[in-house]
Amino acid sequence: MINVFKKPTPPESLTTQKRYDSEEVKQQLIADHQGKCYLCERTVTTDFQVEHLHSQEHFPEEKYTWHNLFLSCSYCNGKKSNLFDNILNPAQDPIESLIIQELDYLNKRAVFKSAKAPLSTEVQQTLSLLERIFNGSHKMRKIKEERFFEDFLSKMNAFQKAINNFLVADNKQTRLALQEELATDREFLGFKYWIIQSNPKLLCEFAKDIIWNKTY
Repeated sequence: MINVFKKPTPPESLTTQKRYDSEEVKQQLIADHQGKCYLCERTVTTDFQVEHLHSQEHFPEEKYTWHNLFLSCSYCNGKKSNLFDNILNPAQDPIESLIIQELDYLNKRAVFKSAKAPLSTEVQQTLSLLERIFNGSHKMRKIKEERFFEDFLSKMNAFQKAINNFLVADNKQTRLALQEELATDREFLGFKYWIIQSNPKLLCEFAKDIIWNKTY
């Protein structure tokens, strides 16, 4: 999960307050979020929904509010539901620098920790939601959760391969391949951010490639 871009001007269709998920809203969110779910960062095709950062049930006054609408896959929208109304705002908060996102290959689990103290309510809720999305709600993942994690693992393995190729042979080809893995439209950038941050050589070479959607 990373900081995402949101066009400041709301789609005109929201002014009618008839539908929060009009074609215009969907089109703008897909463009703004690079076609990715704002929570898990997977690229979506037909499996996407317009998600409310603050749930409709608890914040009905924000149902048609542009800053409250984000692009989500149905998997993550189901995990979030109306249970996590106080997570970090991905259009405002530099989430990838606030939350450490790592992959524990040995135990096949994603690990989420706060990068700063004290632990705010927003950070705690975001940690809990990401844990539920990547590791499931119980000790053993269900079928959908396991398939999600296997897809995530395969994408991270490809990223690690690109890193290894670069570290073994620093040349134009391996450098470009790694930069492509760090492009704004690629998946799981929150995890990639912390891999680059943890390696001094990678950070020196690719620091400029892990600044996404920042307006400051």
